[in-house]
Amino acid sequence: MQTIEQFLTSDWYQNRIAELVQLKPQLKFVEHASYEAPILMDSFKERKYVLEGVDSPAPTEEECVQWIMGQIDEDKASIMSYVIARLTFSEELDDDPDGEFAAGEEPEAGDRSEVVEVLGFTRSVVAHTVIEYDMVKNHPKQLTAYFKRTHIPGAAKFASQIKKLYEQERRL
Repeated sequence: MQTIEQFLTSDWYQNRIAELVQLKPQLKFVEHASYEAPILMDSFKERKYVLEGVDSPAPTEEECVQWIMGQIDEDKASIMSYVIARLTFSEELDDDPDGEFAAGEEPEAGDRSEVVEVLGFTRSVVAHTVIEYDMVKNHPKQLTAYFKRTHIPGAAKFASQIKKLYEQERRL
């Protein structure tokens, strides 16, 4: 597989998704969408940037695919367990669909968003979580920087939560 799109739609990757659903049947995934590959590639680039700096050459899609497959092949049981824990954590987050607002700037009651339906996870979430797993396991001091680079709101707080989740998962 030379492209991320090929990877995300491959039998190999779909089999990993099926294994997760067997482990946690209530997991829901939405159909694959074309926007997933570029976002995954951006996350992989940001990982490389955080770890190697701006002078490192940009990774290729094939490098990204091979790295993710290698990570899963090397530590599949731990990664699958972490992915399930991480997706469960995400399901339990009490997110405000409107985001965070400074005092006095909150939207009026009639302007607030309402969650009508939760559709599920994108299929690329597994690959994204492999990148996150590597960061929290092997590079925990750079996890906050990675989350900042990937535009996660409240990156420092979120990194702390993810580190705790990883530690809890390791103890099981």
